[in-house]
Order: sequence, then C-alpha cells, then structure tokens
Amino acid sequence: MTLNNPKEIYNFFNYINWPTIRALFILLVLTTAIKISNFFDILAVKFITIFKNEKTLALFFIILTSILAMFLTNDITLFIVVPITLAISNVIKNDITKIIIFEAISANVGSLLTPIGNPQNLYLFREWHINFTDFINIMMPIFVIKFLILLLFVIIIFPLKKIEIKEIKKNNYQLFLFIISLLFFILFIVALNLNFVRYLIPIIIISFLFIKKEVLVKMDWFLIFTFILMFIDFNIIADIDIIKNIINSFDLNFFNVMNITIFLSQFMSNVPATIFMVQFSDNYEAIAYGSNIAGSGFVFASLANIIAMRMLNDNKAYLTFHKFSLPYFFTSYGIILFLFFNH
Repeated sequence: MTLNNPKEIYNFFNYINWPTIRALFILLVLTTAIKISNFFDILAVKFITIFKNEKTLALFFIILTSILAMFLTNDITLFIVVPITLAISNVIKNDITKIIIFEAISANVGSLLTPIGNPQNLYLFREWHINFTDFINIMMPIFVIKFLILLLFVIIIFPLKKIEIKEIKKNNYQLFLFIISLLFFILFIVALNLNFVRYLIPIIIISFLFIKKEVLVKMDWFLIFTFILMFIDFNIIADIDIIKNIINSFDLNFFNVMNITIFLSQFMSNVPATIFMVQFSDNYEAIAYGSNIAGSGFVFASLANIIAMRMLNDNKAYLTFHKFSLPYFFTSYGIILFLFFNH
C-alpha cells in the first residue's frame, strides 16, 4: 500500500484514536511530574524502618503499587516504585528480586480497576462512552478476586526473614510540584467525565513550562508515538481478509471475546490485543476483562512486566518471574471462570 493517495493518508490519520492520545498525553505529563517531585521516594524511605521482616515489606510495596497503579497507570507506577525498591536494596541486605516481580504483577492488578489505570483501559473507556464510576463498578469483581489472590500469594511466598538495614540516605523532594500535579490529576478525572480533556492540554503545557520545564522534556514521548503507530498498525492488520476470516469464524460472544483477548495478549501484549479486538467486537466489557486478566501471565502480556524486568536488569529474573506469574495467572483466571462462567 502506498501513501500517494491523499485519501489513504487521511484514512491512516483516522485510524488514530485522538481522544485516547490526548488523555494519555496528560496522564504522562502528570505522572512524570509526580515522579520528578521525589515525594514517594521520601515516603518509602520513611516507612522502611517500620517493617521488621520481608513479608511486611513486600505487602507494603505490593499494596502501594496496586493503589498507585489505579491512578498513575501500571507503567508509570513501576517507573516510580521499582527505582525506590532498588534504592532500598542499597540500604538493606535482603534480596528484593521477588518484591519487584510481585510489584509488576500488582501494577497489573491495581491498574485494571480504573479507566486511567492502564493504556488499554483508557482506550476502552473512550470508546465505551460510560462514566468513571461505571467503569470501576464493572471491573470491581475481577479486581477483588485478583487482589485477594495476590495478597494470599505474597503471604505464602514471602518469609518472615528479618530486614537487615545497612544505612538510610536522605533525598530532597519538591512538595509544590507534587501538590500541583495532584490538583491537576483531580481536574483531569473531572475532564474525562465531562469530556473537556482537549481544553485541559494547553493549560497543563503552559503551567509546566513555568513551573517545571523538565517535566515536558522527560515525559515518555516515545510511548505517545508508539500508541499512534499501534492504532495504525493494528487497524491495518484487522483489515487483512485472512485475519478477518479467522476471527469472524468464532462465535464472538462474551466468553469467546474475553478468551481470544487473553490469548492474543500473551503474544502481542494486552494493549495491541485490545486495539485489535475492538475492530471485531464492541463488547468492551469482555475485552476489558480479557486484556486485564491477561496482564499477569507471560512477561510479554503487559508492557509493565517488561519495564519491571528491564529495570531489575537480571536475565535470571525472567525465569523467576514466570515461576510466580503463571501460577498466579492460572489460579486467578480459574477462580474467575468458576465464579462467573460456571453456569
């Protein structure tokens, strides 16, 4: 296919879901600002002296990760939490590999609950045309199941081994930047519900140009361009006749749409799988369930998993990741099937 025809270029432009890109842009700006503020770094270091063993330390970071991922997206949460955990590894003698692996799983669990928790939810939320609280209500059942099973895994797997502290270094934080970012976050959620996100973009850009230009420089522009390309690529793929025939050969009911999304996510990651499946089904609830259940499976099922493993920088950790992620995935998926589809 060539791009000589202006109509074809226009079609490519139309493949891009611009409301999602605008919302993702604001989300990345605000989460970058919160990261730069170093507020959570200080918070974590202050709490480190409270925990007496690995189990309580793991529970703290894994619960914290789930909560942050509900609002900062799973990817950005890991960019905040994993460096904090790695920094803590410099002041304690205990191995933190398992904690980081479970932080990745936890980020996928926490992020599934809200429309702004991860990129696929943000995309589905824009397509779905429901409000913020309705989305949370729909996702709440699988969140509760996955979160409770996650806590059970952590309680069983992590030992009561004593935390051995070496030293704690003090870091500076920017309280004003953190508060401004938090206020913009509240405004962003209101804008999502009232559909005026596009008008918020110039306000945020101008504000951070004056407050902290570094935020606009350091935000993940690559992720924005990646999403633009994904919208184009997977719309084109979904237009290929043989692909259409394969997908349409299934009865695209709720159960099948959910399971196809789960299966595809394991190989192409849950965000591209979501964009792809929307071309064949408007059962957004099934796609949301599938893409979010899938994230805690193979490492490639979610970009958040890859981010955590890359920051851990240990090739052996990939095998360890699947040692915990796959049992967790099959356990949570099995219980969800039993509770919701066993009739």
